[in-house]
Amino acid sequence: MGSCGEDEMKQKYAIVIVTYNRVQLLRECVAHVKAQTRQADSIIIVDNASTDETGEYLLRLEKENNIEIVRLLQNMGGAGGFAAGMQHALQKNVDCMLLIDDDAMPAADYMEKILAARSCSSQYRAFAGAVKSGGRISTSHRADLRKAGLLSVNIPEKNYQGASFVCDIASFCGMVVDTELVRLIGLPRAEYFIWFDDTEYSLRIHRYSRFLVITDADIDHKTEQEIYSRPRRYGWKDYYAVRNRLLMVKEHGNILNRVINLAHMFLHIMFRNWLFGLIRRDHYDWKYERNLVKAAWKDSRRERLHNIVMERPQPEQDIAFDALPAPQNRII
Repeated sequence: MGSCGEDEMKQKYAIVIVTYNRVQLLRECVAHVKAQTRQADSIIIVDNASTDETGEYLLRLEKENNIEIVRLLQNMGGAGGFAAGMQHALQKNVDCMLLIDDDAMPAADYMEKILAARSCSSQYRAFAGAVKSGGRISTSHRADLRKAGLLSVNIPEKNYQGASFVCDIASFCGMVVDTELVRLIGLPRAEYFIWFDDTEYSLRIHRYSRFLVITDADIDHKTEQEIYSRPRRYGWKDYYAVRNRLLMVKEHGNILNRVINLAHMFLHIMFRNWLFGLIRRDHYDWKYERNLVKAAWKDSRRERLHNIVMERPQPEQDIAFDALPAPQNRII
């Protein structure tokens, strides 16, 4: 770390929380935020058009002085939610902002430790802590870029044994970014909806700073553990994974990056689904997966950015794509 500069206690920060239909988790998240030993100067909660009891809870909560509620008319996903919340945070007199979903529970000293590191590390403009799930390090939230292809590799658990490390990519689960850097690089791509929104944003941050990860600043990620079959069958969210990855590489990559990325996707996604369909792996035709990838590929080329939900068809039904109202989706 560099020499200490800005006094930790003089630093001001905002917290942006994005929520959708998880009022119990939101209550717990807000309790953790309020328990910070270094209190936030502004707490901005973005409600992605929730249809549960979230609205009633937020009506009571917004009476508190430093809490602001941003109500979206439809579910814009995590990407749209963070874009809206960060836009409001830019209007506050703060030095940096913490980004979390409603299922992220920062330890009481999370921001105290992040701000202490920030005051002593002026060469960095973005920070993060250690994400844990079920008491164990969740390595998927911090990653490094490989040399080509804009492919990433998760930071191994052994790197968390030191006091800190640097990385290229951080998820929005505990990301802390300087306000002036946000003004410089802009807001997250709201049109991404979910998946790869934080990776794309990290690439923009990477032009100016890597992430300094403080390993004893813990954040508990109470994510739902999804159980996948092997080989994994796709769900509607995978449309965004494919489309947004292609859009991201198109925007940020050079020709070599694009070629390597396409080769990687062809082998691990397109050829995989074609081969499994050909041999009817697990007595399944893999048609849904092939059509989902085809739709995502076409939409990335046309830059057709809308919120599509591709429902898995019932047996004997044809696959259909519907541009459904976003509230039927869930924040990731």
